[in-house]
Amino acid sequence: MALGSDILRAAGRVMDVLGETKRVKPKGAIRILVAVLSVIAVMVVTWLALFGIASQHLQVSIFLVLMMPMAFLTTTAVSHATRIGVIDWALALVSVAASAWFAWNEPVYANWMTGFTELSTGDFIAGTALVLLSVELCRRTVGFGLTLILLALLAYSAFGHLMSGPFRHGKIEYEYFLEMQTIGTDGIFGSPLYVAASYAFLFILFGNFYVLSGGGQLFFDLAAALTGRMVGGPAKACVVSSGLYGSISGSPVADVATTGPVSIPIMKRLGMSAERAGAIEAAASTGGSMLPPVMGAVAFIMANFTGITYNNICLYAAAPALIYYLGIFTLVHFEAVRLDMGCVPESDIVGLRRALTNNWPSIVPIVVLIILLVQGYSAAYVAAGSAVSVVISSWMRRRGAIGPRRFVEACVDTCLSSVPLVAAVAAAGMIIGCIELTGLSGKFTLLLFELSGGAMIPSLILAAAILVLLGMGMPTTGVYIMGVALLAPVLIGKFGLPLMPVHMFLLFYACMSAITPPVAVAAFAAAAVADANPFKLAPYACKLAVGGFLLPFFFLFNTGVLMQGSLAQILWDTAMGAATVLCACVFLHGYMRRSRMPILAQFAFGLAAIALIVPNASLQGGVALAAALLFFGLHRAAAPALVPERTA
Repeated sequence: MALGSDILRAAGRVMDVLGETKRVKPKGAIRILVAVLSVIAVMVVTWLALFGIASQHLQVSIFLVLMMPMAFLTTTAVSHATRIGVIDWALALVSVAASAWFAWNEPVYANWMTGFTELSTGDFIAGTALVLLSVELCRRTVGFGLTLILLALLAYSAFGHLMSGPFRHGKIEYEYFLEMQTIGTDGIFGSPLYVAASYAFLFILFGNFYVLSGGGQLFFDLAAALTGRMVGGPAKACVVSSGLYGSISGSPVADVATTGPVSIPIMKRLGMSAERAGAIEAAASTGGSMLPPVMGAVAFIMANFTGITYNNICLYAAAPALIYYLGIFTLVHFEAVRLDMGCVPESDIVGLRRALTNNWPSIVPIVVLIILLVQGYSAAYVAAGSAVSVVISSWMRRRGAIGPRRFVEACVDTCLSSVPLVAAVAAAGMIIGCIELTGLSGKFTLLLFELSGGAMIPSLILAAAILVLLGMGMPTTGVYIMGVALLAPVLIGKFGLPLMPVHMFLLFYACMSAITPPVAVAAFAAAAVADANPFKLAPYACKLAVGGFLLPFFFLFNTGVLMQGSLAQILWDTAMGAATVLCACVFLHGYMRRSRMPILAQFAFGLAAIALIVPNASLQGGVALAAALLFFGLHRAAAPALVPERTA
């Protein structure tokens, strides 16, 4: 018994070390150090974006020199720790030394010949340290999901040559592995971390500056002025304001944390349950990474992977993103009518003219952002220029002015909120490196074909399920990159699906993973604000976000909604995409006004939503017309009697 207890205690200590960690607010000397490093990081990245004088390897190295120590000095090794310890300081110092080594020796790596140039002792030590530090940083800031995938692929790279069968690969020498991961562009210093080190970081800075200058209030005031007096005004205002802010922040959790404390209490005050209020906020916030003009870090990584310019990606994503929000808005309206929800209190509605008059300086950065995008500047230049414009325009209104104190605050917030992104993309770069080294993508293709029988639709369903499973607690960026590495070769190479629709498919499901149980980060964030049960909130958020689950299948076969093809095809496919989501909304809602819909009619709308995905204009037109006639017939005949509210 004693031995068993000792084993259990030892296992508990191991799990404590390997399990959850805790972010801590920097204090004292650490606070000053983090503030100094944050300001330097912002200034250096902005300078490089505007003047572009560094290679990819050098820029990533400098970025790691500044970001890695901040990560270790603001994240504990174990969950029960209350402050940073000696080990954390040691790891921070080692991270500076390892990253600085690669920055100092960048001229050597610029002329490196893979397979011929030999690693020096310093390269060997610094590379090993950087790999281990990246794994530990991923564990601390991202969690077990991505870390376990990374560890599994590292083990596969090291020992896969000992396996038998189709998943066996040739032996990979450690020196070659280290060379690929730390000197080549398929590992830590690859595209994912380069994107984070340049324009993704700057767009996060832009979002933080924008909030500090009062831009978040502009979004809520506009949303309240446009929808606040409608039935269910608070919920509709939440959808609009969260969508507007999410298009700037690109982060579901950041969006919930910013707009949720304003919109959720208003919805609850007017009688909406905590679960419903939080679900509306979570679903609306999740669409931010799909909605132009910013779309978060994942859009920039997509531009790097596909070779499609960032402004074109924004153009292609516009219609699907708006249809996604149309679906949320429709279900919110249906629920508001059924439950007889009220409007936003007049005291919280300032009016459209007053909203624009009070907050007009906050419009300037958005205009600057759009102008720079349209004129074709690089994403890094657009991000840097837009961030600078926020600081300048903030001084047009005294209460929103970004002075030295606010500037430092925004820099610190940007760096600390970028830590999980940096860890995720560094890990993703290593994962891509392992996949390239071992040839795993081709073997994964074979496995997916065996599971799906080689059929396209089952393969797509499996791909969607894999993305959702990968997204359990993993950032949107990491899910998308994993999808590109493992799934894109199958969907493009084997089935011949178009490049842009496939990557948009991966993007949409990577976003949806933020609200999909059991680990739904946006739903958990909304539950904390709403004081609700996240496991009741998340399923209802998925119901509201039905467009995000259906549209990826629709635009794979109806590419006009992605602005591909003639004007007639674009208009038709966009209309049919909207009809698909609206039919799915009616099916999931199950009520017409305040009356329960006949079950056969309800399932008819479900079948219509599926049929509209089929790329046949005659079939789509007939189904859409029949669904419209059925809807209006049921709507006119619906009884006004109020029924008890169902659970979320």
